Amino acid sequence: MTSSSKGMWGSMMALGAVVQKAVGGGPASFEVAQDLDMALQRHRSNFISLLRNPPKNPPDRSTLLRSVNEAVTLPGYTGPTKLPEMFVKESLILSDMYDLNEMSALSLLRAAEEERTLYPGVPRGLIAILLYYDSREQLVLAFKTLVQARQGISWVVGDNEELSATITGYTDQILGISLADRILELINNMEVTKELKLLQDNRAIGDAKHRMMVLQKYKSVRTCLADIMFSWAAQTPLKKEECRRLIAHLSKVKLSETGNGTVDSVSITLLMALVYSLEVGYILNAEDVTEAVHHFPITSDKTFVTEIHQELRSSRVWETPGLKAVVQLAWAVSLSNLRQVGQVAQLQEIDSIIEEDEAVLEEAVKGKVFEFLEKAVISSSDKPLDTFYCNKLHTILSDFIICMPERVKTMKNKADENSRQIAANLREGLQSPTNLEQPFEELLSCLAALYRGGQCGDLVEEYWCPSEFMPSAPQTSRGQGSRQVALFKFVRLPGDFLPPPLFIPYINLLTSLSTTPRAAQYVFGFLRLNSQPQSQGSNVSWDHFIQALTQYYNNLRVEHMPGTDTVYRNWQGARGITPQETQGLRTVLQLITQVADQDELARVALCDNAAWSPIIVFVGLLGCGIPLAIKTELLNALAVFSKSQNLASKIWQAVEGVGLVPIQSTVAGYSSRGLEGDIEELECSHEEFPLTRAFLRLMLDLVCSGVPPMLGVSTRMPGLVPYLVFVRDKIFFRHDSRTYKDVKEQWKVARGCLMIFLEILQDYTPSPVDVAVGTGSDQGLSTEPHQPGYVLLVDLVQDSRLLKMMLSVLHDGVQLLNQYTATSGMEDLHESLLLVLKIFSITLGSQKQLLNMTSEHGGTQLLLGIDKMLMSMNPRTGICDHMLNIAHLIGHHVTLPHHAELATAIIKVVGTPSTTQSQLLSLFTAPATTAAVVRHHFVECLDHVAITPDTHSDIALVILDLLQTFLRLPGPNLAHFLLGYTNEGGEMRTDLLDPGIRGFPRTVIHAVINLLPSCPPPQAEAAYHLIFSLCSHPSTCTQTLRYLRSSHDFLYKTIGAMPLPYTDTRYRLLAQGWVLRCMAIELRYQATHQQRSQVQRLIQLLVSGGSDVVDGTDIEGGAGEPSVLWTSQTDSVLRSSDNERSKLLTLLDRVDLTVENAPPPHCEYFTRVDEMLKHCDTATSEGKMIDIKRLHYNLQVVLQEGVAAAPLVQKDPLQEEVQTVVSYAMAINRSRSLLAAHKHFLEAWKQLVEVVVAVCPPEIVEAATHHTFLHTLTLELIKRVHDDEAQPDLSTLLVSTILLLVTTLRSLYSQPTVNVNTQYVSLLDHTASSTPMASQFPSSLQLILKDLVDCVLCFKQNSQSVRASIYAALLNYLLIRGEDSTPKPQSSPTHILLRPVQETQVEQFHRENYDVLQEKLPHLIDVLSSEFRAGHDVCKMLSLSILDALVAVERKASVLEYESQVLRYMTERDSVRELLDSLLNDDRLLVSLLTEDPDNLRPMYVFEAKMALLARFALTPVGARTLLQSGLMSRMGEMKAFDCRPDDQSYQVDPGDEFLPSVTQRYQQILFPALRMCLGVCTVLGSENYSASTHVMHFLVSHVDAMATALRPPRSAHPSSLEELALITATVAGATHHSHAHPLDPAAIEIQAQMTRLQQLMLALIPHFLPSGRIMKDLSELPQNKDGHNLQVQAKTSALQVLSNCITYARNLVQQSGQNVRVCRLLFRPTLDAPQLSTHDLKRVVTSGQPLTLGVLVECMNQACVQFKEVQSAKDSASSKLHAVDTAQHQDLEQYINPALLDQLSPLARRRLAATHLTELVAARSLQLQLAAHTVEGCVLLLWRHLEYFILHSAYSVTSRPEEEGTGHGIGSAVPRSMSPTEVSTLKAQADSALQEVFPLLEELDHQYSSGVTHVSFLGAAVRRIKRLLKT
Repeated sequence: MTSSSKGMWGSMMALGAVVQKAVGGGPASFEVAQDLDMALQRHRSNFISLLRNPPKNPPDRSTLLRSVNEAVTLPGYTGPTKLPEMFVKESLILSDMYDLNEMSALSLLRAAEEERTLYPGVPRGLIAILLYYDSREQLVLAFKTLVQARQGISWVVGDNEELSATITGYTDQILGISLADRILELINNMEVTKELKLLQDNRAIGDAKHRMMVLQKYKSVRTCLADIMFSWAAQTPLKKEECRRLIAHLSKVKLSETGNGTVDSVSITLLMALVYSLEVGYILNAEDVTEAVHHFPITSDKTFVTEIHQELRSSRVWETPGLKAVVQLAWAVSLSNLRQVGQVAQLQEIDSIIEEDEAVLEEAVKGKVFEFLEKAVISSSDKPLDTFYCNKLHTILSDFIICMPERVKTMKNKADENSRQIAANLREGLQSPTNLEQPFEELLSCLAALYRGGQCGDLVEEYWCPSEFMPSAPQTSRGQGSRQVALFKFVRLPGDFLPPPLFIPYINLLTSLSTTPRAAQYVFGFLRLNSQPQSQGSNVSWDHFIQALTQYYNNLRVEHMPGTDTVYRNWQGARGITPQETQGLRTVLQLITQVADQDELARVALCDNAAWSPIIVFVGLLGCGIPLAIKTELLNALAVFSKSQNLASKIWQAVEGVGLVPIQSTVAGYSSRGLEGDIEELECSHEEFPLTRAFLRLMLDLVCSGVPPMLGVSTRMPGLVPYLVFVRDKIFFRHDSRTYKDVKEQWKVARGCLMIFLEILQDYTPSPVDVAVGTGSDQGLSTEPHQPGYVLLVDLVQDSRLLKMMLSVLHDGVQLLNQYTATSGMEDLHESLLLVLKIFSITLGSQKQLLNMTSEHGGTQLLLGIDKMLMSMNPRTGICDHMLNIAHLIGHHVTLPHHAELATAIIKVVGTPSTTQSQLLSLFTAPATTAAVVRHHFVECLDHVAITPDTHSDIALVILDLLQTFLRLPGPNLAHFLLGYTNEGGEMRTDLLDPGIRGFPRTVIHAVINLLPSCPPPQAEAAYHLIFSLCSHPSTCTQTLRYLRSSHDFLYKTIGAMPLPYTDTRYRLLAQGWVLRCMAIELRYQATHQQRSQVQRLIQLLVSGGSDVVDGTDIEGGAGEPSVLWTSQTDSVLRSSDNERSKLLTLLDRVDLTVENAPPPHCEYFTRVDEMLKHCDTATSEGKMIDIKRLHYNLQVVLQEGVAAAPLVQKDPLQEEVQTVVSYAMAINRSRSLLAAHKHFLEAWKQLVEVVVAVCPPEIVEAATHHTFLHTLTLELIKRVHDDEAQPDLSTLLVSTILLLVTTLRSLYSQPTVNVNTQYVSLLDHTASSTPMASQFPSSLQLILKDLVDCVLCFKQNSQSVRASIYAALLNYLLIRGEDSTPKPQSSPTHILLRPVQETQVEQFHRENYDVLQEKLPHLIDVLSSEFRAGHDVCKMLSLSILDALVAVERKASVLEYESQVLRYMTERDSVRELLDSLLNDDRLLVSLLTEDPDNLRPMYVFEAKMALLARFALTPVGARTLLQSGLMSRMGEMKAFDCRPDDQSYQVDPGDEFLPSVTQRYQQILFPALRMCLGVCTVLGSENYSASTHVMHFLVSHVDAMATALRPPRSAHPSSLEELALITATVAGATHHSHAHPLDPAAIEIQAQMTRLQQLMLALIPHFLPSGRIMKDLSELPQNKDGHNLQVQAKTSALQVLSNCITYARNLVQQSGQNVRVCRLLFRPTLDAPQLSTHDLKRVVTSGQPLTLGVLVECMNQACVQFKEVQSAKDSASSKLHAVDTAQHQDLEQYINPALLDQLSPLARRRLAATHLTELVAARSLQLQLAAHTVEGCVLLLWRHLEYFILHSAYSVTSRPEEEGTGHGIGSAVPRSMSPTEVSTLKAQADSALQEVFPLLEELDHQYSSGVTHVSFLGAAVRRIKRLLKT
């Protein structure tokens, strides 16, 4: 055996895997054909020299020794290597042990080192020993598989004929090189004792488990060698030489090797190989017998028959003559069959040998062939024979019966003669001869043994011709040919009367021939036929059997009852019955039991026959003194009868009547009666307990069939509890203290008791009635009736003897299992342990309900719960290791998979409480060796899913569920330990490593990842769910993601394999959903930690499909079966995906949103199916599901209520309706589960899309790809959502993603430099080919808009959340470039008409949007209008905002003056009036927001949305006039909310960082929209529009107190206060108009008075807001970067706006007087002294109404000019920084970014935010420049008008203005209108002096700013006029 580069073991493992995969069938066999061919050629020499180790080599040994001191070149190592000394020593030990090449031994040891994590705690050398035997086993298994795959006559492997032919040709060459000699030589030389001695001498054997594994592999090699011979012979019969060698080998086999007189399994296999080679039945079955003769050695080789015949008839003495007799029997049958072949030339030469078949048979019979077959071959082990062995033995024996009928008849006659001789001797009182030959009896016994237990299956039916005794029987599939007729004649050969010696063997044969239901039916009919009158006297009939038992009963029963309370009597010796008769009765009862067990009709017919009454007879015999053996069979028969419910009730009554179980207390002085006496007195003394086991079987079947509710009511408390107490106390509690002749019987008894307990517990649900009755007792019966399930359950949740006994069974069983030795009774031991686990599992599920009920009813018993008891101390060991025993069962998962599953489930339930979890973790991890072993148990279970998925898939599910459950508990917990997240000290690790790296063990996480490539979909879903839980949990997220990324690239490869190219199932959808969620977490983690390369790689995969996805065969880092997320077609899909749709789009395409619902059933009886189903709904993790068990129970209750009155013919249809309803409920559950899986997947897909779109930077993907992806994805989503056939629950899940995508599109196109140039867009945009520059807004956007509008119209009846998302998506789309307000070039109307309009791309975009909207605008407005009338508040806000955006789009799309269609539609539908009326309805809610602690702020936001829409309407003259005509201002004037202004103290409180706005902020949010509305009306209609000004002034006067309070200088320079003041001053200034009201009108007088009040307050603000005033100085204290905003600049802008508004207001008042200077309105006193700006003087000015002086204007001009310069410098600085932002240092940019975001932003994102901040800053500085210039111009105008009046006209003015005379008050009335010349001169002198410093500033300002923005230099003209005035 040579080792390849993989090493000796690795090479053999690879060979075995390839061969198994190729021969296993399916598509894989074609895929690995080339690999198989290469492997076969590579290992050809290994097969030829089977199991011959490569010899030792001195040079290799020398090289290995030198490697200790120097680096040498060794096979398997990449370069010269130096080995440790111990490593070399171990290699040499291996080489010397097995005479193995040193390098091969080295490879074994190296492989052991690599596989060390799979064998925790096992030394490297012992692992190498194990791998050595494993490599040998893999080699012979591979060769065995190849031999089995050969073309032949016995079987066909797979469907690949070409592969089979290739293997046949390959193995023919190898088998022809004397391989039979090599195999037989190996079998002879392989002795277990020698091998064990070799291992022990070299200390190469480990613990019990290691010993077991080594011996298993060693024995497996020997067994496989024999199987190779058998497979070879069975497919292609062996040639003469191979047969002779087999004969020679078998002649040396001794029975002493097994120690029990039977042939060992290897010898039986070789015997069957020889028998197959000698058999010629396949020639007779061939279609062309002549051709078949030439193909098989027995007929084609002329010397074959002669030499084999001579060999078998030679005088060679065999070590085991019985083997020779078996071969002779087979040879005789073959010779007899050859006679039937016909006249063939090859056979003529052996005619003489063929005629000797009788002689050969005679020798076989003399050799006791039938007895040997029965005792040494058929009964060689407890396990049934192999199917092929059974078939061949059946063929030989049946051919013997058919081909040699005369010989069989002779044997029968000989048996009859012997019977007569025996009878004669008995009559004469002589002893029967002991040397009589009984071949026929032996034949019958042999046949009975062969067919016993059903090991031959349907072959027993060949013995029956039902047409001869059952005319109505249907024809069988086998037909009734001559073979069947001959075998049936053999069955009838004994005749109607059997002689006594043949009775028992014949009845045993009938029992064995009734092992199938059909055969049992035939046996029953056959014996019933013998019971007919014409068969009188037959002792083989039902009549004879039952009459014999009845007569026996009548002879034994006592007519007069004794004084005791039972008729049951102990057996005190046989009364008139011989041992032979006892055995006969047992045989008859066994036949009755077998027939009744297999055929229910026969069972019922036997019991319903009034003439037989077997139940009465059998139960009566139990009460008689008969042998225990008969009682045992009677109990077994009754147990079979009790399988029918109607018979079970009769048996209950009979058993209760006979007193089989002592129920009542006995009288003093009497011994125990009933069954207990037999058990204690007889069975215990014999140390055998068949009666106990039979009774337990009877009780189990009776309990399964149902217990009568009033059982024993006439004599005791009704119920099953007495029987349960008897089983518990008298049998189960004592079973481990009794002595057993056969140890396995102890486990049989325990198994029987536990099966009864389990059956009772399974059908019991805790009930308050049981709890209220009382509690059970261990001592006996209680005074009140109890449910047996309650008695057991109470015992199991407390420290009872029953629980202790079960824990003892568990402990003893685990200890025996951990010895890893094959002992007697292991099957019953395994079953007992499984039953204990099931009982514990049921108790854990029911105890909570029981404990709660007991607590509610005030129970006095101390019920701790079984979970607490399992954590209690084990009296056997003195430690709390019950759970450790349960955990050890997981380690036996290979042989006990169901035990491992239940043990895991119990650990999960017990460990779920946090308190128990810590104890459990300590128990499992306290010793390091125990921790490693326990963890490896779980790892092995998951690893074996790929090896044996049928048995380990369920275990994997439970383990994954356990981990999922424990991960939710506080850590560190058991899940963390199993997954490898804890170190030896129990602390959480910060990393995960591959197994073996730095001593890291192999953990469950490694097994889970390796599990995924080959596990079924349910396990894949659970595994991916576990990985998601690890990725999402804070304590394990970082380690898991790092490990998955660095070691396996797991998520990337898995996503690359998606989607599946076949239809998705529920589990696959769930699995893919978890993978997508994991990818979302990984993507967000990488983006948060700024891992740009990783993020770019993942985004590239998702958005464009990726280009470096690896081949699917290595998706999880190792070879294996394809993953649930991978198939062989996936590779081609991935290779073509680059030019196709993105991965996310492809995933969406593969999800069908139409989940079909099950059609409702048509029921005639159950008419309220839907109501019943709804009543059975229960909440699960997948949503509402129908509880099928509860539904079935309810249906049965309804059925039982009505079925009593229904006729018998209607009962079957009712049962069918029950099944129909249950099937319908199951279909609904399947639909709901599939719907939940779709939801799960779509939610995960949404999450991943949202992370891709919202979290990851867009610049890491190519712009064209990114935009194409967004456009396509948005369109596809809207299309899927709008699909009429889509499930609403699924389609609505995607709505929020549509919102996110549209929002992203809005942000993309918000930048004016977006350049989209994609193939997708250009195909949609018809203008792309004709436009020299690519379109900035592709036409696909209009498709999105159209679909969004359709969705709005379609979803008007959907839920509020869906409507809100769709509305928000449409709103975001309409806001794309909605903020773009680039002014159009100013042109005269004539120019517009004469030249074409140069439409920008933005204008074109808005126009195309409006064209799309116009089509469905009326319907859209109807939907939105109805929404804001009665929708949810969020929907109201969104609908109003959409209407706002529609008006904006409409305005942008119109080139010339237009009439708003939206306004017109809403006006026509009276929506505008309803909108205005709703303001008064909102007022009450708004007032409560400002005066009380609000529950929510929705009314405020709705009001804001309404005002925003109204303000949008007011932007056009038509809209403004419509609103005024509809009463907008009057309704706003009536609102009380504007009057609820908070006090000044509240205004000064800084709201800080609170989430909810303060009362001041809430008031401002209500007031600001109203003020902006007023500003809009005044601006659009102009200040000359008297109606507009009047309406606005009416609004202001209606709330004059609030306005007056606001028009006061703020105490602190807070931005919001200044913004409020700026808005109010702007509104007051804009509403200034000349009143035409009559001076005597009281209303007008009141209004004028309030206006004067506002006038005083407005003008009084001017000194406060001078640039050098207090407020401006306070602004410097505001932060320049608060959450990314420059509050200082914002507040300064608002302050300048206030100053500008006040100056504008004063200018408007002056200009109202017209152009006539003589009647000019005067606001400032004629003095230019330095203004008094102290706080006291300013207050005095406000309170007294004294006007300001002209000096204030001069000072204002001066400071404004200075301010202008400062702002200009700041603007230039900000502009330069903006231009240099791309090259600025990162620390220089931090001042423009929110500090909380610094660590989360990429460098590019930081620059983008800094640029945005600087852009806003430049815009703010520009606005400040405009405000400063506007202020200067206003001051200059006011100064000029006042100086012009005072200098030129004041000397001539003697009267005041008419309007001032009428009112008598106002600031203008306090300004003197006449001045003396001296005063005028003084004024001129003051002005000339004060303006000398100001004029240069004004001229500079005019030069820098004013001249560039106006056609006429106003400042220059005004300055010249002022100078001219001063010179006059």
